Amino acid sequence: MKYLLSIFIALTLLLSYQYVLAEETVIPLQALIDQTESGETLILPPGEYIGGAVITKPINIIGEDEVLITSDGKSSIITISSNNVSITNLSIRDEKKQSDATVSIVGDNNYLGDISIETQGIGIKLLEAHDNTLENITITGDKNLSLGQRGNGIDLWGSHGNNIQSTTISHVKDGIYIESSKDNVVASNEITHSRYGYHLMFTEQTNLQGNISTDNASGMMIMGTKKTTADGNILKNNQKSARAQGILLFDVTEALIINNEMTENKIGIYMEQSSENEIKKNEMIRNYIGIQVKEASNNQIYHNSIMANVVQGQADQSANNDTHSNYWGNHVGLDTNGDGKSNTRYIVDPYFLSLTEDFPVFQLFFQTPGMEFLKLLLQTPSENWFIDESPLMDNPVVSDHVQTEKSNFVWMVSLSLVIISTGIFYTGVRKR
Repeated sequence: MKYLLSIFIALTLLLSYQYVLAEETVIPLQALIDQTESGETLILPPGEYIGGAVITKPINIIGEDEVLITSDGKSSIITISSNNVSITNLSIRDEKKQSDATVSIVGDNNYLGDISIETQGIGIKLLEAHDNTLENITITGDKNLSLGQRGNGIDLWGSHGNNIQSTTISHVKDGIYIESSKDNVVASNEITHSRYGYHLMFTEQTNLQGNISTDNASGMMIMGTKKTTADGNILKNNQKSARAQGILLFDVTEALIINNEMTENKIGIYMEQSSENEIKKNEMIRNYIGIQVKEASNNQIYHNSIMANVVQGQADQSANNDTHSNYWGNHVGLDTNGDGKSNTRYIVDPYFLSLTEDFPVFQLFFQTPGMEFLKLLLQTPSENWFIDESPLMDNPVVSDHVQTEKSNFVWMVSLSLVIISTGIFYTGVRKR
């Protein structure tokens, strides 16, 4: 009997010890934050912490390697409601299926860096939060959810002067969504496998610079904005919808679209109901449509490279744009005065595009003699034509991949000439 009693006591102590140990391995983050005074630094040793934490004072949180914070299943894992908070080097995993953001920011002048987030909702939400910096952040959504069920990667509303840079976002709804905000900088980010890479709504003076958007439904959706700058972005292979664009401009004024590369999208640049915009030094290569303009006026479109698209361009009810000095890959020009511009206009008749929109099967007959004959019989109205009055003879925009293709072509031609010359010389020697 004493033997059995001893075993029972030992098992009870052992189970009690394991329970305490399990409790200690998942540490409530809020308690540690509460113990940290304003201005102090909280260093988190490796381990797992449970969130639902609210930060109401300016502190620094630094995670050592292998720090993981998980959800309490009730609210955001971390909410920053103070100014001047810094959080770095954490991993956050949020498995709850709720509308709350994984990380919520409602304060100013905060810094988040070197953070990895797995979420089924919004990764980071900024609500009336200003002058914050988000840097070196990875956000991954649930690829098994439909686009409609996912949240945005980074979501800003009524937030001004924020800097979002060097983030990597995938499998979310919209990568970076900004609404009713101004003076935000979005630079050097990469977004893939989502709906819209970058989505602006009713913003002012947003700067999109050096970003990448690939394998999304559309690259950049810029809507209802003023004084947007999109400079040096790469928008490639965004084809996951019937009218996927590299860049869409809708109801946009005073934008500067410069030095961007739109490759292998359904439409390179699509602009509608927009005015007073400047579009220059962009590349539109191997898209179905290079550039398409609808009900847009008083825009400047020049020094762009538009080549190897199925349809180079189309304009609809957009006769009052200043379109000149672009390079069209299929234009055979004539420069009689040596100014680098063709004396013959480049005219894009969108007959083929208009026909295939109504009857997609006609895409099979592109550039066939029968299609050319039909085009002569059924001319489209001239207001639908895209006309460049002085197309460039040489490409003003030469990106790395275009330069590589050109170099490869020159190398192949040179090698061919060497082989041919050697063959001719050798044949001549043998005949002698």
